[in-house]
Amino acid sequence: GSTNDVNILVFWDKFDGPAYAYQVLQGDLEELTDFSLSGKEPNMGDPVALNDWVTYTSTKFPSVKFALLCWDHGDDFRGCMYDEHIPEEGFDLLTHQEMVAALKDFHIDVLIFGACVLQEIEVAYEYSAGGLNIDYIVANEGYDPMDGFPYDTILASLTTRPTQSALDFSKMLVDKYIYYYEYTGKAYSQAVTLSVVQLSKVDQVVANLKAMTEAIIVDMAGYAKIVSAASGHANLPWSQNGWERLIDLPTFVGTIHDKSLDPKAVRYLDPAVVENVVSASESLLTSLNDAILYHRNTKAMDKKGCLGLGIYFPTSLDSYEHQKQLYGDLYPLMAFANEGWLDFMYAYWKF
Repeated sequence: GSTNDVNILVFWDKFDGPAYAYQVLQGDLEELTDFSLSGKEPNMGDPVALNDWVTYTSTKFPSVKFALLCWDHGDDFRGCMYDEHIPEEGFDLLTHQEMVAALKDFHIDVLIFGACVLQEIEVAYEYSAGGLNIDYIVANEGYDPMDGFPYDTILASLTTRPTQSALDFSKMLVDKYIYYYEYTGKAYSQAVTLSVVQLSKVDQVVANLKAMTEAIIVDMAGYAKIVSAASGHANLPWSQNGWERLIDLPTFVGTIHDKSLDPKAVRYLDPAVVENVVSASESLLTSLNDAILYHRNTKAMDKKGCLGLGIYFPTSLDSYEHQKQLYGDLYPLMAFANEGWLDFMYAYWKF
């Protein structure tokens, strides 16, 4: 519960009833009746609701450090925070562009997603390009089980050490999460992963990725097999269930780098192109290492190639175009798509 040093605040909207805002106390909840949306039926997919909540909490409960956790469904570059019960409207979610609009005036030390597949380069770059003042993002490049975060052990650690740095707090979130799913009760041994990304380092990742993809496009006909092998090697574990659109970015880049150094793999390729790809991929791996500050997997995921940051890479042009409502119409709206990656995918799909 809250202490003199830590305020724990919750805005919770159930499916079939009004939303309420609370301060979590030791053994109790105290409704924050002066919050304008408490006791009402808000649209949690409306950026105004998020902005109202962050404005209220940061004003009434000012703090040296501020962490914001968004809990609900997550859908990679499409958005998060689904509201599936809005009177007279039906359904909404927060797009990442709406997240940028809602949070642009605040400094958030740690943004946490208790949701699926949101530790993706597209999401992080949308926030970076949108100018959000966020230090660290803690999220899952995979699927977040229904149990979510173990708030009891996390908050016990926070209230015991309230002066811990934002990075230490972020790492603690990862450690408590992984321990819960590795060793605790019904969650025992689930395949999960969690990571910490430093937002200020993401722009360099995107710049270096663009340099690598541009080097490959020069001879995509020669590099297509290597790209295909890298994509397959970077498939995340749930691809077997049809979710093959997302791959692990560090594994993808590392595979391209390693195969570019394999004489057998590049024996028919232009040496100058190969040299440029090797150089660009080395720089990219360095920037990825700088951006992904911490990641851990449960043992069920240890050898699955989950290294902390995902990327969207459908297996074919048909897969991309035939799901326009979910993917093709939305992906070009992401800032990241226009930094060379969409051009790279189109060039690859020709082969």
